[in-house]
Amino acid sequence: MQQNSVLINSNGYTSYHAGRWSSMWLTVLLFGFLSAFNAHADVFFGEEIEVELVAEHENVVPGQTLWTAIRLTPTEGWHTYSKWPGDSGDATFVREWTLPAGATAGDIQWPIPTWLPFPGSDLVTFSYKAEVLLLVPIEVPASYSGDVFTASAHVEWQVCDQICLIGDGVVSLQLPVERDEPRLSPVWGEAIASVRANLPVTEHNLDALFAVGGDRISFSFTSNEGAFAGATEAWFFPEQRRILDPGPLRDVTLYPGVVQITHGQPRRMLTDLVQVPGLLAVQKADGSVTGYIVNADVADAQGLAAIAAVAAEQQGGAGRFAAAGSQNIFVILLSALVGGLILNLMPCVFPVLSIKVLNLTSKTGAAPAQYRAHGMAYTAGVVMAFLILASVLLALRAGGEAVGWAFQLQSPWFVTLLVFVFFVMGLSLSGVYEFGTRFMGVGGGLTESKGYSSSFFTGVLATVVASPCTAPFMGAALGFALSQSWLVAMLVFAFLGLGMALPFLILTFSPRLIRFMPKPGAWMVTFKEFMAFPMYAAALWLLWVLGVQVGVNGMVAVAAASLMLAFALWLMQKTAVDSGNRRYVSRAVSVVLVLLALSVLRTPLLEPRSGGLALTGDGSVDMAFEPFAAARVEELRRAGTPVLVNMTAAWCITCLANEQTTLSTVRVQKAMEQYGITYMKGDWTNQDPEISRVLDEFNRPSVPLYILYPADPAAAPRILPQLLTPSIVIDAFASL
Repeated sequence: MQQNSVLINSNGYTSYHAGRWSSMWLTVLLFGFLSAFNAHADVFFGEEIEVELVAEHENVVPGQTLWTAIRLTPTEGWHTYSKWPGDSGDATFVREWTLPAGATAGDIQWPIPTWLPFPGSDLVTFSYKAEVLLLVPIEVPASYSGDVFTASAHVEWQVCDQICLIGDGVVSLQLPVERDEPRLSPVWGEAIASVRANLPVTEHNLDALFAVGGDRISFSFTSNEGAFAGATEAWFFPEQRRILDPGPLRDVTLYPGVVQITHGQPRRMLTDLVQVPGLLAVQKADGSVTGYIVNADVADAQGLAAIAAVAAEQQGGAGRFAAAGSQNIFVILLSALVGGLILNLMPCVFPVLSIKVLNLTSKTGAAPAQYRAHGMAYTAGVVMAFLILASVLLALRAGGEAVGWAFQLQSPWFVTLLVFVFFVMGLSLSGVYEFGTRFMGVGGGLTESKGYSSSFFTGVLATVVASPCTAPFMGAALGFALSQSWLVAMLVFAFLGLGMALPFLILTFSPRLIRFMPKPGAWMVTFKEFMAFPMYAAALWLLWVLGVQVGVNGMVAVAAASLMLAFALWLMQKTAVDSGNRRYVSRAVSVVLVLLALSVLRTPLLEPRSGGLALTGDGSVDMAFEPFAAARVEELRRAGTPVLVNMTAAWCITCLANEQTTLSTVRVQKAMEQYGITYMKGDWTNQDPEISRVLDEFNRPSVPLYILYPADPAAAPRILPQLLTPSIVIDAFASL
């Protein structure tokens, strides 16, 4: 009678352990009968799996290696596990070998496993989804004199689907002994030879490094021989758990000589890691997969610099954007110029530009050369800021970071600094504290040289606040720039800056236009005070962005810090005319308050939240859409469902406008229902390598990006315009 027992493993899976005594007994009874055949192997029929011991040759030659294999054939939909541990499951192993005297069995030679996500969860297993041959070499002594060679193995395995079944049994193999050449088995010979030929490579010239930073762990593999040319996917399987979190975060960067794979850190990650052994699996376009047994060393500064240099060298022509080089450079530069021009209409940029125009109005009648000097200083500030942002962006991408345009807005501390800047600018315009021309550019004389520096830094500020937006025509230009050499990229970004600075530059170079500006007067004081409110609005918007990134506690902490800044500045202004100890005390208190306000940048409350779900007004999750997941898109398309993907971010003004005016309207929502569209949203407010990879795939380095996937998996996806209307979206649905 078969004995059964039920186990619950650490991941909550139900496991079924069956004692196989009756089957083992039948095996022993049948052994004598079947031994009359020249070659014989038992097939063990377990729960949802077949297990068998097979051999590459149908005879045994003393003194030679006999290659055997443990054949595991699970039922369709079930899988077994590899020696590389994923989130769950244990590898197949041999409890005991029974061999003739002098014969020895080697270790299991493991084929490359499959990266298998568990449906409906973030769990990933490293498994074999179908039949697998686990090779085991057996050394047959030259002195062996028997006529029959019998090998038996007591094997234990796990086979899993929604549940895991643990089983064990004895499988055996009987082969005739011959002194001639070994004869290839007509059934298993070619299969075992093929598996052996495709085992992971142990001898290679790859260099492997890993680095841990924040909540990420990144592995970099380099080849001076371009071993990864033509690679389309890569995976890293560590040899032990608590090294990486396999899902859902997984970002892969591929070049002919570099593979970089980034994961999130697991809970209770192993500390003091010096080396991480594992398996690197690289897939080519034809579906073939090559495995490399590696031992990744902890990266030092020199190693990281070397990898960044190799990636930067290969990024221009060998990366996934090589096709972009065929585009007309003049069309790209024109697109960059027009896109930069449109940035001036963005809500954050317009107040900054208006302040600068107000500065010119206050000095009507100055020499034309001084107007032009201010225009050129402002333009220099804009272009310089674009070039600096672009250089940092290219350097990060060359080092394998999954970042795009406006990457700085994905940093909560940078958003916090912008909140402070806009709030303090608003206080200055309201008259709470006067900072002078160097900070604000308001009231500075055109006849004074220091006014030019204010124009320069006004251009820098305008660029910083414009960077969250990707205006029409900018998408193609940015995508092209990030796929080219550094020099070409700088040229494109310079034209973006020139386009943004162009309206102000034209104004300062045109005396006729300057004559149409209103005359100075008392109205300017009122206008200056009025312009404080757009600054407060910008600070409020950035505070909301921060709340999406870090949660309400972090948002309140920054709001409280802003209140401290306001009180400190008010106190300094109030006691500016005082003398003696009172003035020194008030200034000391103000300095302490400013330092306390800035200390919020170091609080854990500014740590980014995981996930990317939008929240409704009451704080609940808005599930009018599905959170983006590439695997889910493929699943829906295989089921015949079209998908609209909205790549967005809380700091993207264009994204928010499109959602309010188009995607959330009743017309578009009804059209989604009518055409059976599944709406997915990818939130890039915080860094998300999976979304970055999709942006890279479509040659778009920033949001918004709207992708309409037809139901047919073979059909190419369609990119919708960056500025949407209900008619554009509905017409796109109808064209599917």
